[in-house]
Amino acid sequence: MGFFNRLFKKVEDINKGEVAVSELESEFYLESPVEEAKGYWVEMAQNIIVNTVKAANNSVERAFVLIDFGEQPSFDIFYQVDGSLVMWHQLEHQDIKEKIEYELLPQATDVVKAVNDNFIQANHPTIAFAELQFEWQTSAWFSHIIWEDDEYSKLAKDEILNKWFDTLSVEVKDLPLDSDTKLSWYP
Repeated sequence: MGFFNRLFKKVEDINKGEVAVSELESEFYLESPVEEAKGYWVEMAQNIIVNTVKAANNSVERAFVLIDFGEQPSFDIFYQVDGSLVMWHQLEHQDIKEKIEYELLPQATDVVKAVNDNFIQANHPTIAFAELQFEWQTSAWFSHIIWEDDEYSKLAKDEILNKWFDTLSVEVKDLPLDSDTKLSWYP
């Protein structure tokens, strides 16, 4: 979270009487460029998850997103519905599929550029792939990053997507919907 976001949040907490005024000084520090870039990524990941669930009219049990940060940025989205995983284009409602296809998926290029530009400016390796998970009942969400300097960054997107989907297809069968637990990643 950036300096001003932290400061305004703390002032808001003070105004609500949730914290003492003396705690305000704890927010007067500047993050390193890498910390700011990571904070920006977290904010962006949260927005992606929220928009992915909203696009499905909040009618899913879990949501999953694979983000390809490569030369052709993309979001690959799938959901858990009635205990099974389905790709977004397999959903029943045409209006949901259109919202995902025409409003959410086209944002991938701008998101990837914005996130990785921050890491480039911070002189930090960029993201090659990111996997996001969200559980509706607990509102728990999790993020897994594969950095460009990681050995797995050279894997094909389809391999990551298909193996992650297959792994989760088995795993969700035995995991309660209120588990508040992250599921597996691939790789």
